Amino acid sequence: MILIHEAKMLHTLHQSLSKSIPEAIKVYGSIFHINRGNPFNLEVLVDSWPDYQTVITRPQKQEMMDDKDCYTNTYQIFSKDLQKLPEILGSESVINWRQSLTIQGVQKGFNEKIRDIAASKSVYVDDVKILQYITDDDVKSNTSNTNKLTRSHEATTSETVKFRRASNNFKLCLLDVSHAELVNNTWKYGQNDRSLRFLRRCLQNFPGYCMMDPQRIPISWVIMEHTSELRAGYTLPEYRNRGFGKQVISAFIQYLQKNDMPFYFQVEEMNVNSHKLLKSCGLHVAKCGWHVWKCSPAKIL
Repeated sequence: MILIHEAKMLHTLHQSLSKSIPEAIKVYGSIFHINRGNPFNLEVLVDSWPDYQTVITRPQKQEMMDDKDCYTNTYQIFSKDLQKLPEILGSESVINWRQSLTIQGVQKGFNEKIRDIAASKSVYVDDVKILQYITDDDVKSNTSNTNKLTRSHEATTSETVKFRRASNNFKLCLLDVSHAELVNNTWKYGQNDRSLRFLRRCLQNFPGYCMMDPQRIPISWVIMEHTSELRAGYTLPEYRNRGFGKQVISAFIQYLQKNDMPFYFQVEEMNVNSHKLLKSCGLHVAKCGWHVWKCSPAKIL
């Protein structure tokens, strides 16, 4: 595999991948942030250049020092040639199968190949099938804009006026790193020290949106991670069925579109309420499948 690090090559690759959305959405979203400061210290591998068939994004080696940190040890994959995947993914120089790790892909045919590779390396695989939600325009992004996102604790004045639809002093605004513990404590895939570290890093570098109560405590929220996925969405039980989640998502989408940032959601197949919520916000399910493979070597289990 070839390491792509020159800015011009990354820009060219990013533009090329836009033609393969939604199947390429994970690597596309990752490269978007790599081109804008690379706050998660990711790197990009291709099997050939410029006529690539497979693209993989992963953390740089110095980031993957904790063998049990599946939040950091993540790989995003897009491939035009699934027949060559076993050879590529089976290489220790591409994936460190000695660690707990997460692989994400949005294409049919990945599941059997990844499971076969994992079995040959005595790695246990926990597979979660997920549905991907996107807008009618698929992904909103300005690939020519390489500026870092301008952040503030609160939305701009015009956004605040536009999005403030709840009464009784409830307020839509951006989350900050001080809210990481609250998000972690309610996140289904979190509630541990490694997930807290991951969420803090997300909130330090990417936007998160919330509705705050009159005491300035978040009651409903969603955040962005390093692949441009919007996740960890949650509304406190006492505030559910009042439209707060829909207001947060709708406001966040407009905020991201204004900042020319790609975004998408993922929802487990059985999560009926979240499916209803996202559809009510005007999003729809992408036709491609999405799997998350959490891989754990036998020696770590």
